[in-house]
Amino acid sequence: MGENKSLKELILERIEERELTAEKIIQMTEIPRHYFDALVKEEADKLPAAPYIRGYLQKIAVALELDPRTLWEMYKVEQSPKASGSNDRLPENRFAIKSKKAGWGWLAVLAVVAIAYLGINAGQLFGKPSLAINQPSSETEIVGLADFLATGIIDPKDKILINREEVFVDQSGKFQKSVSLQPGLNTLEFTVKRFLGRETTEVRKVIYQPTAQPLEEKQI
Repeated sequence: MGENKSLKELILERIEERELTAEKIIQMTEIPRHYFDALVKEEADKLPAAPYIRGYLQKIAVALELDPRTLWEMYKVEQSPKASGSNDRLPENRFAIKSKKAGWGWLAVLAVVAIAYLGINAGQLFGKPSLAINQPSSETEIVGLADFLATGIIDPKDKILINREEVFVDQSGKFQKSVSLQPGLNTLEFTVKRFLGRETTEVRKVIYQPTAQPLEEKQI
């Protein structure tokens, strides 16, 4: 390919064969317009250093489905590329994979913060929740009224269930629940649950002994 043809003729002929335009090639390759014109017009004095030219020819070859080495060899035969200086660099390839070092750095920072947070709050997240029952005040309590108020305190971030029913907890962690007792033995099961943590369960027994009616009331 390219025998008996100049670089200019080969590029322009290929553009025509593929039904493209110079504007389209410039858009596809992102080569500055004045450098593209200098290449096809063979104006070597208007071109940058050799590494840039080679990069531009490689982009043109890809766009036109040509061999990049062929275009570069043709250019070297026809022109004398300017030597690159110490500050010259190849054009940046916008399709190249970017360095991920910065991204990994942020991930490492986030990981350290997460580990530190878990270390400080491990007990709060995974520990066994606390439970302080005020009423009933003992494991077994005898009362004479059917209406009983169960009360206590937990961490306000936890939740409390009494006999498997969730009970409201205020901002200070206090809770209370009114229970209608049946004559005889009544069992109250207090269960505190913590998100991602364990549970704490205590069972209290309340014996309801209805107060005997006065004798005079029975005779009426």
